[in-house]
Amino acid sequence: MYHIVYHSLAIGQPTTADLRYLLQQSRANNNRLSITGLLLYGNGNYLQVLEGEAATIRKMFGVIESDSRHRNVIKLSDGPMPRRTFAGWSMRFQELSEENFTRLMGYLNPDRLGLPSTRAPEADEALNELLRSFCVNEGIQM
Repeated sequence: MYHIVYHSLAIGQPTTADLRYLLQQSRANNNRLSITGLLLYGNGNYLQVLEGEAATIRKMFGVIESDSRHRNVIKLSDGPMPRRTFAGWSMRFQELSEENFTRLMGYLNPDRLGLPSTRAPEADEALNELLRSFCVNEGIQM
């Protein structure tokens, strides 16, 4: 199992219809490719977790990086993982308030997490567990 977590900035202000279309596309592709994950949007920012087979996730991330709906794609975490964190979700979506997205990004600051600066697997697993915990705490159904 492999994962990538990234953050990016939306181009313009996506409408509710834009976000629904993005989610519809993501779910269809992810079901077909056995990808699971989470997509958060708020304050003009995206944060996404992708989980699946390594080659599939890397290829999907390449497509995502060139998507014209966002810019400044920053990979926060990638690497092998022992199990899916978001099993059963072809792509769970949640729109967050500006305050909650800002708070989440503050939590994701590696310095605040106290995680090793190297790409240690335990750091990546800790990030995924932090995101899962955030979802539970915010009432996002797992």
